[in-house]
Amino acid sequence: MSPEKIRLMFVDDDAVTCRIMKRNCDIQKYECKVYQDAQACLEEFKKSGADVVVSDLRMPGMSGFELLSELRNIDQDVPVLVMTGYSSVENAVEAMKRGANDFIKKPFDFSELKLLIDRVLKVRNLKQENALLKRRLLPEGNRFGMIGETPVMRSLYATIEKVAAVSCNAIIAGDSGTGKELVARALHDFSPRCDKAFVAIDCGSLSDTLLESELFGHEKGAFTGAMQRKYGLMEQANGGTLFLDEICNISDAMQVKLMRAIEDKRIMRVGGTAPIPVDIRVVAASNQDMQAMVEAEKLRHDFYHRLNVVTIRVPSLHERRADIPALINHYVQEFAERYNRQVKGFDPASLQHICDASWKGNVRELRNTVERCVILADGPNLSWGQQDDNLSIDPSSMPVHFSDAEFVSLIELEQEYIHHVLKCTNGKKTKAARILGIDKTTLWRKLRRTDAVEPDMV
Repeated sequence: MSPEKIRLMFVDDDAVTCRIMKRNCDIQKYECKVYQDAQACLEEFKKSGADVVVSDLRMPGMSGFELLSELRNIDQDVPVLVMTGYSSVENAVEAMKRGANDFIKKPFDFSELKLLIDRVLKVRNLKQENALLKRRLLPEGNRFGMIGETPVMRSLYATIEKVAAVSCNAIIAGDSGTGKELVARALHDFSPRCDKAFVAIDCGSLSDTLLESELFGHEKGAFTGAMQRKYGLMEQANGGTLFLDEICNISDAMQVKLMRAIEDKRIMRVGGTAPIPVDIRVVAASNQDMQAMVEAEKLRHDFYHRLNVVTIRVPSLHERRADIPALINHYVQEFAERYNRQVKGFDPASLQHICDASWKGNVRELRNTVERCVILADGPNLSWGQQDDNLSIDPSSMPVHFSDAEFVSLIELEQEYIHHVLKCTNGKKTKAARILGIDKTTLWRKLRRTDAVEPDMV
């Protein structure tokens, strides 16, 4: 780690020592903050974190021992160095037993402290690299927690490796159920930020007011019901990754606020007056075509380009059908163990049906189907096919043919498709209505136009 990137917090109740430390750190181009009160240091650490903390042990108010304990509750890995006088080395040894990385005797030369800082940071970086390598040594066919070895998946893995290594913002595109959050977690878990928080929020499920409070936090009394200060998700993700799911659903005004926070790397709590620095990687996801939304002026182009340093597209299941057997085998093992079921797998006919189904819900739908089959299994062999209550209908099998010489009305086309779906569902109208995306009453009315059904519904 280069000196100019080191963020250091120094705590000593002696004002002269703090001034000397600040001057030496400025010469070394460290980003140093000094505190004469341990509680103040702790509050600032909660907000912005640090690369290393250097603290005296004996101070009025909160002691160095108490500060060390609180820091370890927040961050197990941040290097903490303690300072002690020659007559109290036993206190330094006790501090190391409680989690301090090393100690230095007072008075000390700054060059001595610098060597100590460089050493503990090097050890921390080596631990992070080792953890990263261990996570990458996953079984073949299960990389980044994902199953699949088709060309599109291998391309996805290669992209994740490249993007995870840097801290740029990214957009993850793909249909619902393809595993966009799994990709976002992989970008975090295999990045230098892996020791910090991964925070996810569904932007489409909250109003602007709630979303702003969740992201930026609020001060006590900022609005009715704000009984105490709340740290926002962007503060909680400081040093780590913020995952914004369904980003296309936020309003224009909220896009502007987020864009400013991302650009300035500062946030303002609702009801607050002081900006708070944050260092986060932003990963956004949507199942909509974001470029098309920009062109249609439904998404701000400047907001989109703040996020779109890299776009990662997650393939749908129909693009990687060869991975379905491996996915099935993985899910069968997972749910058999979870629900204590003695099952082996699907019979050949069922496996063929599963591989041929359309799976509009992608991997999520497939996973839920396997889970349901394992739960309801009567024996070691699982069964699934055209009689399944959640059968997906492949539109490509619809018996509709177009001719330049003969045309049909939309009503006739609709009726033909409705009857095709009813045939595929063995006449079960509840299931057919669900597949068609309409309610049972609407289906009944459409069929009544051709006197195709009696009023009672199945």
